[in-house]
Amino acid sequence: MELKRVTARGEEHGLINVLGNSVQGDNMKRFAPEHKEEMKKLKEEEARIVKARYINHRGSHERLTKPYCRWAGDPIQIWHLIPGQEYDLPYGFVKEINEGQLEKPKDSELIQEAAGLVEGRHKIHELIPVGF
Repeated sequence: MELKRVTARGEEHGLINVLGNSVQGDNMKRFAPEHKEEMKKLKEEEARIVKARYINHRGSHERLTKPYCRWAGDPIQIWHLIPGQEYDLPYGFVKEINEGQLEKPKDSELIQEAAGLVEGRHKIHELIPVGF
């Protein structure tokens, strides 16, 4: 059982809540038999706990609060991350943050990007490995 983490000002962070999932685990029934073993290995890999430091590229004042539930039947975990802090996180959560969080561009940035004046969008959230 993980201890609750609280800042000096009383802000909870890390894993702040775990909710039951109304969806029952399907034991990988939706996957073709030839893919079941591969998916079971992926599920085990994504459940592995790793240590990572949270970085917010907009600055140290913004937080990330995000639910995480990767597989059918898994509990829903609510994470609240503070920039610069290290956390023990499921590897699947780290992958989800690092691969899928891009800043939404403003209209003026879209026009500049179309004109070739700006190159693409930038990440807001990132989890940096600390010993994994």
